[in-house]
Amino acid sequence: MQQSKPKSVRQRQSSPAARLENVELRNYHVQQRIDQDELALIYTATHTTLERPVQVAILRRSGWVASARFQLAARLAARLTHPHLLPVIDAGHDEKYGDYMVLPAIEAQRLSVLLQAGALEPVQALRIFTQIAAALDYLHANAVIHRDVQPSNILIAGDDLAYLTNLGLAASAETPADLGSLEEGDYLSPYSAPEQRLDQTDAAPALDIYSLGAVLYHMLWGDMPEGDGSPLPSLVDKTHATEMANVDALLQRMLAPNPAARPASAGECATLLRRAMRQQLDRATPDMEESRWEVTAEWIENPLEPVLTSELRAAAAHALPEELEQVEQIVAQFQMYLQRSRERADSLHRTDAIRRRLNRWSRQGFFRRTGAGQLIEFEQVLSFNVYFYELRALYETRTHPVASQRPMQPQDRRSTGELPQVWDVDVPDTPPYADVSPTQLILPNSTMVITCPECDGNAELICPRCEGAGMLPRERKVRHPDGSVDTEVISEQCPTCRTYGRVRCERCAGNGNLVEEATFIWSRRAMEFLNHDDDAEDDLLQPLVLQEHLIDVCSTPINVYGGHWHSVPPLDAVLRQAVSEIKDEQTRLIAAELTIKATPVTEVNYKLNDKDDTLYLLGMEHAVLGSWSLLNPERIALVVVGVLLVLGLLIWVAVSVLL
Repeated sequence: MQQSKPKSVRQRQSSPAARLENVELRNYHVQQRIDQDELALIYTATHTTLERPVQVAILRRSGWVASARFQLAARLAARLTHPHLLPVIDAGHDEKYGDYMVLPAIEAQRLSVLLQAGALEPVQALRIFTQIAAALDYLHANAVIHRDVQPSNILIAGDDLAYLTNLGLAASAETPADLGSLEEGDYLSPYSAPEQRLDQTDAAPALDIYSLGAVLYHMLWGDMPEGDGSPLPSLVDKTHATEMANVDALLQRMLAPNPAARPASAGECATLLRRAMRQQLDRATPDMEESRWEVTAEWIENPLEPVLTSELRAAAAHALPEELEQVEQIVAQFQMYLQRSRERADSLHRTDAIRRRLNRWSRQGFFRRTGAGQLIEFEQVLSFNVYFYELRALYETRTHPVASQRPMQPQDRRSTGELPQVWDVDVPDTPPYADVSPTQLILPNSTMVITCPECDGNAELICPRCEGAGMLPRERKVRHPDGSVDTEVISEQCPTCRTYGRVRCERCAGNGNLVEEATFIWSRRAMEFLNHDDDAEDDLLQPLVLQEHLIDVCSTPINVYGGHWHSVPPLDAVLRQAVSEIKDEQTRLIAAELTIKATPVTEVNYKLNDKDDTLYLLGMEHAVLGSWSLLNPERIALVVVGVLLVLGLLIWVAVSVLL
């Protein structure tokens, strides 16, 4: 008899919890079922001694895998304490009803239920996102990866208070090794990162970053992302709000197929989202809590930084002994820059430091507001690096081999070796990234000795001028004694063959044989491609301004086809442009060197006279870049009036003279 296929965990028979209501369970009187999640049924209950209302979650599945997941969730939730993690008060096992855990009594509904009505308002989505991001950062700091972030595992209480629940799939030191036996349908959701596997030994925060991005997309778009790697639909097109373009960019980063391209932390994602939605926040000010206006200082990691760190480590691990020192120097230079830029940011992430810098700046210009540092009201301080990329690419062209013939020389011998491919041939050494004009090279082992078809191996040809006679007839006039003139024909030596009648075969240079070789044309050309991060396109933060404060970061050879370089959008654009210069199969990009420079930037969002504005502190010298709001209008007006008075006086004098 054929055995039936074992059921998955989701298909197995439910436990007695499905029929539990108005019963006593240990110290709790279980009352009414109010909800269920993937693993458990949730009931209202009361502690029989303390008469305290609680909620009891009772495992609704049978089987050791479900029990192990349920117990893992209970242990982690009991050990980890965070305002946005749903805590566990108690847990245990009942002989009749199985495993249970006790939760605080909260009036909340799952985010998945809220989303059934469609997309959320952007500000509400931001509130929820920020809280869940904080919970994830806390988990990651405690070496726990959630691995199941989705709307059904997020509870929303009053005032949009959000709780992350269900740690049953979490990766931690306490996670049972046997969870890897779960089928994909039991642990993957439309919100799961493409690389997620339960048997991973290196589960990373990037898994949760992806899922959090998918939840954000669902909250703002009203539907879950496709998850097939196709470009996301634009929120700008859906909302007709151009300010959502920055949110689009953040979602593209969070949902990047390559984990290295995603932001480093959930908190950084929240900072970037808050920054991207600043206009929506300002419009919603009356509805926002007062903490909206508290000064926050954040470091935003550039997508390049984890990628470059990973690539340089890989280069060091695979470097040849003679290359290792150079690679280590590149790594050290990059790490030194990162350290300096972070130390710079730390020194500026105090409003008193920024106030002092602005006050000094005020004193250095007549038209600047006096005491600008004391006048502005800080809202948010962000520090980040803006990178500039210079890619040097070296292209080499080797044409298809063609047969060429030349006269045979005494040293020529017929080749006996194997004929190589044209791209396997050693070419002359040239300076790095130097242009080489088209040069004909011989394909090794292609030498063949053949009989000259012109002279048929005789080395000589019949003289074409005298046709082998050696002499040429020539007419000359002869005058007779009687004065008459006659013409006679005489023979004279052929000037070409000098009576020999034969001449040397020029095609074989007189040796009767030719050498036939395969030759190809070899050339090189170097090109440069430039780009910079998108931050350098801000109204104030223009590339020319940033270039005045550039610092060398590193210069390293790269493989334009491999690694994670393409996960950095502005660098990807440079690499694609370089590859597009390859027009045919005869040309290859044989070397590429990436030079990276950067300007450290601190962005200060502030209010002045109840108006929002932004200034920047650039470079290690903290140069101030601000708008007109930082200028002194009284002094400007005074100078304008003075100039007008002088012009008026000059006009009056001129008119007086003319009259």
